[in-house]
Amino acid sequence: MSAITSEDSILDIINRHFPTEHPRLLLGRGDDCCVLATGEALAISTDLFMEDVHFRRRYFTPGDIGWKALAVNVSDLAAAGAHPAGFSLGLALPHGVSAELVDGLFAGMAELAGPLQLPLTGGDLSMADRLHLCVTVFGDTTPATRLRRRNACPGDLVFLGGRIGLARVGLNVLEAQGRAAMDAYPEACAAHLRPEPRLRDGLRLGALQEQQNGRISLMDVSDGLARDLPRLLGGLGADLQLPAPHPECLSWAGRQASNGQEAADIALKNCWLGGEDYAVVGTCEPRLAATVMTLIPDGTVLGRVTDDGILRWNGHVAGNEGFDHFASH
Repeated sequence: MSAITSEDSILDIINRHFPTEHPRLLLGRGDDCCVLATGEALAISTDLFMEDVHFRRRYFTPGDIGWKALAVNVSDLAAAGAHPAGFSLGLALPHGVSAELVDGLFAGMAELAGPLQLPLTGGDLSMADRLHLCVTVFGDTTPATRLRRRNACPGDLVFLGGRIGLARVGLNVLEAQGRAAMDAYPEACAAHLRPEPRLRDGLRLGALQEQQNGRISLMDVSDGLARDLPRLLGGLGADLQLPAPHPECLSWAGRQASNGQEAADIALKNCWLGGEDYAVVGTCEPRLAATVMTLIPDGTVLGRVTDDGILRWNGHVAGNEGFDHFASH
């Protein structure tokens, strides 16, 4: 494998995967700043993706790293109901990293960006002790289509788009077995390695909000329902019934069961705690619920918003649970 020897060799790889010209780019990469054509307002989100914090190279391929680093940002655009407009990348590489790794990383990133017509506007390169990425993504938004948190009222319905708990199982089995885990848990591993941003859901719900002059709130589920739902509700409560866990979640839970624990209970708790699902959770007025479920074919109504500030799921009263980078260390 050939080693990266200069910034120019990295830029050559980038240019192979991402064109320097794009309808959005009035001035593309290679100048001090790019100039990006946008609509009336921009939605902006930034996420770090750091080796041995967010991923491990022993089971993430370079393509997986590139895909997920961008996907977690596009997921934020989905939650805002924003159309992707462009992204920038800060990339720190360890000494001696191979050209093959860098090429694979940008190939995975381009695999996601290409169908979205999402241009790479520029960024920065540096060296570090490990592989670190920082992505900032830009999206077009309008006041009428913009989706946000803390927009619910008591009596609104709580809904979910996508799977919960599957990525957490994928993380656990990949940590224990490496990529060999993909044989027994292919969907769980894929959910962790290459999450699919729910962009279509966000755009459809934003359009519905505008058309119906309705009240919808939305966010992506990156830290688990236990942590993210309070952020969505902003002090309100909810009575919820979680959907049946995915078969791979039940299979994994069966291997964890002991001391009289039921696999179904373990699987449901795993779904509640979740993490890195990149599903979307939202609320809507009851009059919009049927249309919301039509727009999200795999959507599920979880329950109703309450005014007591208490979260209940499947009869359990929720505590201070879920993932927090700083509380976890």
